[in-house]
Amino acid sequence: MKHEILKILDKKHLLIVGKSETERRNFVGYIIENTNYETFRFPAGMKLFHEYSDFVKKEQLYQPWYEAKKYSGNQILDFHRDWISENNSLLVLEEFDYMEESWKMELFRLFIHETENRRKGEDKIKVIFSQNSENGLIDKLSHIITLKESEKRTKRQIIEQNLELINI
Repeated sequence: MKHEILKILDKKHLLIVGKSETERRNFVGYIIENTNYETFRFPAGMKLFHEYSDFVKKEQLYQPWYEAKKYSGNQILDFHRDWISENNSLLVLEEFDYMEESWKMELFRLFIHETENRRKGEDKIKVIFSQNSENGLIDKLSHIITLKESEKRTKRQIIEQNLELINI
C-alpha cells in the first residue's frame, strides 16, 4: 500500500486521516523518506494563519519580484503563491484540522488549483495534509472551487481528481 501511495503523490495531493496522530506522523515520515522531493515540513497542529506565514518567511518559501528592505505580509503571501506555482517541492501540513477554517479552505483551494492547472508532464508542488478525519472536508472544498465554463466534471470530481483521501 505504501509504495502505491508514492505513485499517487506524483499526481495528486494526499489527505491522510485515521488512526492516531503518532501513526499518521510515522506514515507521513515513511512517505518523506521514500521520495526525492525537497521537503518542507510545517509545524504540526498550526492553528492560525500567521503560524503558516511565519514558517514561509523562516524557510524563505517565496520569491520576490523586486528588491525592498522589507516586505509586508500580503506581499510575502503573493510571492509565496508564485513560489508554489513554480516549485516542485513537497509541503507537509500535519494535523491541519486545527487550522482556522477560512485559511485552511483558502490553502486547500490554492493547492488544488495548482494541480488542476498543471500541464501534462509538468512538475508541480505536492502537498501532504494529515488530520484526524475527513470530517466533510471534500464537500466543503467542492463549494469553494470555481469551474471553468467548458468544464464537464463536477466540483467534487475535480477535488477527488486532485486530492487523494488515504484512510490508514
